[in-house]
Amino acid sequence: MFTIEGVCDWCKKLSLVAKHEYIDGLCHHSCAECNDIAKLDVRQFNAAERQQQERKTQS
Repeated sequence: MFTIEGVCDWCKKLSLVAKHEYIDGLCHHSCAECNDIAKLDVRQFNAAERQQQERKTQS
């Protein structure tokens, strides 16, 4: 899971990171320490984005 060496987008430390993909096509990377908050952040953003897309299609 943490197979890429890079900078964590949450704490900005250099370490092994995991990739998190957003519904809009962007991605960020998190270290093991920030992974739980990163997953929550991405999940909340994607849910809000889906709701916004549904509203647009209903209009």
